[in-house]
Amino acid sequence: MYYQVSRRKSLAFKIIYLVFSALVEIYAVYIFFENLLNGVHNGLTFDDIILLISTLCAILFEGAIMGFIVRSFKLPTILMKNLVFKNDGTPYVTGIVLVSIGIAVAMTMTAVFFVSAYITPFLNISLRSQWFVIGVGLILGINLIFTLIYFFTFRHESGSFAII
Repeated sequence: MYYQVSRRKSLAFKIIYLVFSALVEIYAVYIFFENLLNGVHNGLTFDDIILLISTLCAILFEGAIMGFIVRSFKLPTILMKNLVFKNDGTPYVTGIVLVSIGIAVAMTMTAVFFVSAYITPFLNISLRSQWFVIGVGLILGINLIFTLIYFFTFRHESGSFAII
């Protein structure tokens, strides 16, 4: 019975994580193609090329995370376990503190750039660069949020490597 509840909880966690990751990936791909079309239409500058390469790296990074989540559906994997749990299964407090700080920084940065890009422009940065920073902030923030959720969701099963 306990194994079934843990398995359902693990499956729900992975599905929700995959959905959020897919949404962030879609946003990053949108930014990439928007920048590419702008470059084709207006001519590519060096800054545009750097932005395109950076966005492509962000897309590949988030795609790798999504691939890891999909892989975890077939085979048990430790996913984010080593960030929040020590090898003996006890909580890694430093990891939780660092993850929490990372969430605060990434989501604050994302919110500031979102307001500047979509609501009222107050940053003296190109709009396309602001979109990129929003995408990177979402990638970092969402993945760190799920790392923290993982800790609180699976803290009682922390001694097992096969839970997720």
